Amino acid sequence: MKRLQLDIETFSSEPLQKCGVYRYASAEDFAVLLFGYSVDGGDVQVIDLAQGEKIPTNVLAALEDRNIVKWSFNSNFERVCLSRYLGYPMGDYLEPSSWRCSMIWSAYMGLPLSLKGVGAVLGLDKQKLIEGKDLIKYFCQPCAPTKANGGRMRNLPSDAPEKWELFKSYNLRDVEVEMQITQRLAKFPVPDFIWDEFHLSEEINDRGVRLDMPLVRQAINMDTRSRSELSTAMKKLTELDNPNSVAQMKDWLADNGLETDTLGKKAVSELLKTAPPELRDVLSLRQQLAKSSVKKYTAMGNAVCSDSRVRGMFMFLGASRTGRFSSKTVQLQNLPMNNLKDLSEARALVRGGNYDALEMLYEDVPDTLSQLIRTAFVPQNGRKFIVADFSAIEARVIAWFAGEEWRTEVFKNDGDIYCMSASAMFHVPVEKHGVNGELRQKGKIAELACIAEGQLVLTDCGLIPVENVTTDMRVWDGESWVRHDGVVFRGEREVIEYDGLTATTDHLVWIEGQSNPLQFGTAASGGKHLLQTGNGVKPIQLGENHNSKTVSGIKPDRDNPGCGNSSLRETKELETNKRTARLYDIRNAGEHHRFTVSGVLVHNCGYGGSVGALKAMGALEMGLKESELQPIVDSWRGANPNIVKFWWAVDRAAKAAIKGKTHTTAYGITFSYESGFLFITLPSGRRLAYVKPRIGENRFGGEAITYEGTGGTKKWERLETYGSKFVENIVQATSRDILCYAMKTMHCCDIVAHVHDEVIIEAERAMSLDAVCEQMGRTPPWAPGLILRADGYECDFYKKD
Repeated sequence: MKRLQLDIETFSSEPLQKCGVYRYASAEDFAVLLFGYSVDGGDVQVIDLAQGEKIPTNVLAALEDRNIVKWSFNSNFERVCLSRYLGYPMGDYLEPSSWRCSMIWSAYMGLPLSLKGVGAVLGLDKQKLIEGKDLIKYFCQPCAPTKANGGRMRNLPSDAPEKWELFKSYNLRDVEVEMQITQRLAKFPVPDFIWDEFHLSEEINDRGVRLDMPLVRQAINMDTRSRSELSTAMKKLTELDNPNSVAQMKDWLADNGLETDTLGKKAVSELLKTAPPELRDVLSLRQQLAKSSVKKYTAMGNAVCSDSRVRGMFMFLGASRTGRFSSKTVQLQNLPMNNLKDLSEARALVRGGNYDALEMLYEDVPDTLSQLIRTAFVPQNGRKFIVADFSAIEARVIAWFAGEEWRTEVFKNDGDIYCMSASAMFHVPVEKHGVNGELRQKGKIAELACIAEGQLVLTDCGLIPVENVTTDMRVWDGESWVRHDGVVFRGEREVIEYDGLTATTDHLVWIEGQSNPLQFGTAASGGKHLLQTGNGVKPIQLGENHNSKTVSGIKPDRDNPGCGNSSLRETKELETNKRTARLYDIRNAGEHHRFTVSGVLVHNCGYGGSVGALKAMGALEMGLKESELQPIVDSWRGANPNIVKFWWAVDRAAKAAIKGKTHTTAYGITFSYESGFLFITLPSGRRLAYVKPRIGENRFGGEAITYEGTGGTKKWERLETYGSKFVENIVQATSRDILCYAMKTMHCCDIVAHVHDEVIIEAERAMSLDAVCEQMGRTPPWAPGLILRADGYECDFYKKD
């Protein structure tokens, strides 16, 4: 025997989706019901363990034999469950190095992460049986006791013999489908070093991280009390039966002179800025009640094992386009920041259940609990956490790829990229805590904000897609036709659609009856009418009310970033009408810096980024003048011309590979079309895969690349991509490869978790922080010339330093 393909069906009273497989398999009533397997590609056998059949001794031995490769779809489930079946104690599991996972193989190929989805996309002869979901619910989960079922709380094979036989067929078919997947993908094997990374990830999942359960339990209790008191206070102020009801609260606010179409997090924050005191109190209570991050404590309680450790938090290759890790059970990758200066004191109050003191000292109990979530992760007794992360990893990687030498020199000399950006913008030396140090934050804002794409613009040549607007065309600023300095590509960000316009929430727009612009998100949340600027014939006067009819042709019946039919939806749907879109901007549009798009007046260089993003990030509050913002944007982009060249070179290379069904290279990256896949081979040797790529026409009539993948609605569909998006994937994927390289070099250091570019080690007290950072900052051999740096800190509970 060299290869064992297997699939199991199990029972547990613990809910798998909430608690994860480690807690699931540790339940007292856990049982393996069916064991389907194939030896060396032979016929599939199903062992009915629930009715007394036994797994053959040679198959049992194979499970622990490191020389026999075990295959399964989502092998972490089979490996952990079978560890429990074999009697392994808590914390010990079948060693992962001899296990392979066809779900990981599917992820590596850009395919769906479900057995049903992969089978459908690959067009396999045998597909997963559709009856499986109902059968799993019937046999694998507890049932409610009723008179009809005799009061039982679990369904056994004898309760439905025909269903049980079908369940055995379902188990057998799963093994067959899994075998077909590996056969179909055999010409595209996963490299051994990727399997090594997978095994390291499994070791980290098995090790888990300890939770401070007294803190977790008290936090849950305090949150329950806090929510009760906040609800009572809201009832007293509003006299509503259910102040948690969005509909009731919106009506109450409207009756008190404050209309809003949404009570989303951002909308409430904006309303608090202008609401009268009596309404501000209610909105503040609403904001505290909506603090969903506190639910992390409940997730911890659901997933924690009997040894106070939570396991299985990381999904290898979980992000399909980049191969980055995603997070499961307790979502460690999106924890709230902690800004409290006295975390230890706040922890002690919560841990001791001293609610009154916590409320007196910190006032906002939900926010305090939210900030303490990270601190629930603690090292085992006698150890410490060493937390180390890469400094500006993606900025370093893109500079290395693009050959932006001045940025590389900054990193080579351990310089501060934000100081150097500010220095280039303001033409003065800038030091973090020295001369002109106040400018550093402005440099940081520019670094983070100067990115973003778009829609139909009103020009003197008619309605033109924004990316096709040229400098010989004039744009309408609401009063006259004005010149501009051309279109700038901004990348991709989340947008909302409202009142005929698709843009980011920080984009500056004008509204009816107001002479000054405000953020698009604010206008949308307040149900304001965007100022319609006409057809370029009659000037408008800012601050007046105008006919809200749009220019003919602005809203074609197609979904695109400039003019989707979704713009006809009511504003009450705004919070769910979000998506990611490509963004463009027009530079220096006349003396007023504005132009007309989708029939409404917008500020230039704020179109999903740049000036609007600078404002959203607090540029004006920090002392920047409105007139300074555009020069900052322009100077930043002017200082990074090679990054822009990199975008377009990647776009050309990908298109050439698809058109010619051949191999091309750009900037050390290989693009190849093979058997219906576009592969991008990274410097590490890992490949990104795009399924069934095509060259077609985009929504603006230009050339575009499309491929099949999982879209924003979680459905398998045809997606559109482009040069800068490829670059984003390449940079993030390479940054991920650097993290994996570092973790492999530190595999003996008891890594318990990792978050984006950060590694958390449960270290012996004698372990050196400096040694860890030095090791983590070593450049992989496949990235010569890349300058890396890692910084870190030690702590007795996890926090953001």
